Amino acid sequence: MPNDAPSLLVLSGVQGDPRRYRTFHLYEQARLAGLKCELSHVTDPGLRNKVERSAVVILHRAPYDSQIARIEKVIHGKGGLFILDLDDLVIEPEAIKYIHSPDFADPVRRSVYQEDIRRYRKTLDVCDAAITSSDFLANSIRMMGKPAYVHRNAFSLEMQALAERAYHTRIFDPARIVIGYASGTPTHDRDFNLITPALQICLSRHPNVELWLVGHLDPGGDWGNLKSRIKMYSFLPWRNLPELQVRFDINLAPLEINNPFGQSKSENKYMEAALLRVPTVASPSDSYSYAIRQGENGFLANDTLDWEEYLEALIEPVENRITMGEKAYQDVLQRYHPKVRAEQLINTLNLIAGHKFEFHSKRQKTKLTAEKQPSTYWSSAKQERFPTLFQRGIYTLQHRSLGTLLKQIWIFIRRSVSPIFPYPDSLERMENDALPR
Repeated sequence: MPNDAPSLLVLSGVQGDPRRYRTFHLYEQARLAGLKCELSHVTDPGLRNKVERSAVVILHRAPYDSQIARIEKVIHGKGGLFILDLDDLVIEPEAIKYIHSPDFADPVRRSVYQEDIRRYRKTLDVCDAAITSSDFLANSIRMMGKPAYVHRNAFSLEMQALAERAYHTRIFDPARIVIGYASGTPTHDRDFNLITPALQICLSRHPNVELWLVGHLDPGGDWGNLKSRIKMYSFLPWRNLPELQVRFDINLAPLEINNPFGQSKSENKYMEAALLRVPTVASPSDSYSYAIRQGENGFLANDTLDWEEYLEALIEPVENRITMGEKAYQDVLQRYHPKVRAEQLINTLNLIAGHKFEFHSKRQKTKLTAEKQPSTYWSSAKQERFPTLFQRGIYTLQHRSLGTLLKQIWIFIRRSVSPIFPYPDSLERMENDALPR
């Protein structure tokens, strides 16, 4: 294995935004640094050859199975590095108590998730180290006796281009102020409930303020006549989100900070809004406290009084939110740009590798010239759609078991009919009542 030019394989075991941020974006960063790098998914039929060509594998959120066992054996057999990438607290069995997800009322879904947690932990055990999206996650892994390094999320070059286009085509309505919240998964109702009182106060005081909620969220039914000023938008593909989010005047990022699952979350909501020059009010979680400098590029709110005060400060005068939004924009360009993360990736990989081999940045050879436009680094929608549901089912049958596949089929069917036959909430309510308030 050549020590001067190790090759890197970035692959994932999941789909959706977590995969995009932790593998597609990482792949872009590696290419910007000039590394020899390939991108794949554990279901890829050509994965065997890619593993054979690689010295280092970064594996994002893949439960241990016969495929992972084979990859680990090949990589370690030739003296390579096997690194686990995590962006959620999916290795701690107790964390399930803190996930407010409606489908966990289904015992089959709960059992599959708990089995996956055990398998994630097994994957961690056979890895040389882990990289994470937050300090909280890294510290949790270190307490389990495994080296862990923080490599924070970054926007992609395509995200930047879409944000710039949305910003320069936005239409301001001076008669309306929009407070917005975009939820990517149906697990944030309790987070949103934290700020409901402050939002109701602000809407009561300011008739020109509207609340826009995007994605999977139930705002509750205690809004009275304020409900007419709440606009609900269905979940949007990430490429379409900037066109709506640019119309926010204030972005919300509440989290239960006494909840370890919430603490493990990254600062993506701040970063995505900042690309559009929209200021954020967030809970002081580990990640948001890293991203936001209080009163400069955003606000960190501890309680209802804080949320009320900071929302009021951004509602009027308009200059406050314009200034703060611009500072947030400059901040993410300086700290969250993929070229910045590319250099940090080199450093992190060298820390993990020690004296085994060394990664060298060739960034000066990969400048975005007229011959190599930013779009050449973008990942395609076709890549994101792979694997299909059928391909994932075949993989489960090959590398897990028929029983697991049947459970996954049940979960898919149960989710599909949940709008007609909602999940029973008795189990969910019982667990929520047991959580700390």
